[in-house]
Amino acid sequence: MIIRIAVGEARVGMYIDSMECAWIDNPFWRRSFAIKTDAELAKLVASPIAHVSIDTTKGRGVTVIPTAERRRAIDDSGSSGAADAPRAVERRRRRSGPQAGDLTRALDRSKEHVMALFREARLGKAIELGAVTPVVDDISVALQRDPAAFIKVTRLKLNNEYTYLHSIAVCALMVNLAMHLGLPEDEVREIGAAGLLHDIGKVATPLDILDKAGTLGDEEWLVMRRHPRDGHAMLREHADTSQIALDVCLHHHERLDGSGYPEGLKGDAISLHARIAAICDVYDAVTSIRPYKRPWSPHEALARMLEWEGHFDPVLLDAFIANLGIQPLGALVRLNSNRLGIVLDGGEDPAFPLVRTFFDVPDASLRPIEDVDTSRDPILRSERGDYWFPDRWPDILASVQAGETPMPLDPVPIAAAGGR
Repeated sequence: MIIRIAVGEARVGMYIDSMECAWIDNPFWRRSFAIKTDAELAKLVASPIAHVSIDTTKGRGVTVIPTAERRRAIDDSGSSGAADAPRAVERRRRRSGPQAGDLTRALDRSKEHVMALFREARLGKAIELGAVTPVVDDISVALQRDPAAFIKVTRLKLNNEYTYLHSIAVCALMVNLAMHLGLPEDEVREIGAAGLLHDIGKVATPLDILDKAGTLGDEEWLVMRRHPRDGHAMLREHADTSQIALDVCLHHHERLDGSGYPEGLKGDAISLHARIAAICDVYDAVTSIRPYKRPWSPHEALARMLEWEGHFDPVLLDAFIANLGIQPLGALVRLNSNRLGIVLDGGEDPAFPLVRTFFDVPDASLRPIEDVDTSRDPILRSERGDYWFPDRWPDILASVQAGETPMPLDPVPIAAAGGR
């Protein structure tokens, strides 16, 4: 049950679901967390925040709930039973609807600032780094309201706006992942600024190369690959540029196996911040509309990124996927109905894809395949195919993807029937 309370009513043991404040006023940086100590409670009470929402399913509740708040909590959360899962999904969608205009306005404000920043740089004028912080703050506030919705509105980019909106999207993705990783507040802000500035070197790249509809030739690729060094040189002229921004600008195209550019760094030579940037940069690029390719769906993008061995830090990529709340194409998942299935493309919202079910967990048996709308039967968690079906998983996956019910299984061990 989600309940809105005054900060003065907060107690140790409560789980904060959200805080009604601007990003800059959040003393903990995290959007949600459990209050574990008196010191954390005192820090919250001393902040300028007036109200917070707590999740009583994850922590302590309040002794007395005001009538208005009790009614609001019941309306928002309803019963916690499995039968109410589709209603909970629909309520989440309705709640996010009115915020769409606010998120679009936040994106427009950020775009104006970033376009001005790039325009000044293209004209050879000094980059006003002080203008970056308010943009990061604005993006962070939008992320606090609804991270999935804000990231979604950055995906459709007009060709002449791609570089600017790509910078905003990468900033948002990097800030979101950094907060998910629990990095310190000051570091997360610098990471956000680095995301905004990571492609600043493209102001020196000719527009006919940046906007080319076809495949770049060898010479054009050499020109394109100069943008990390060009951007690094621009930022290095300013004494107040953070080392994180310099590092991310220069190294966001490096790969763990050493096949990246411009320096061919390998393994631990690539910083945490550059590894985060590499994941966020590629994800936004491949899911965006470009003149030379179709956009990949979020599910397809994550599946392909998982296949590119040596490109990304696998631990960070797993964290990125978990934070997005989007399952890769072909991933094995368990639904609220206790069925196993694989993720397909489709569905209005990437968080609620179509899933092709084929296995009943309680009965530990195969069932005829069925494509399920997960807005009505939500995904509970991801599962491992090699755990459930050790030797048969590749064949089962191929059959299900082909739309065929797999051949009957041998008896399933009791341990496997219970899941992980």
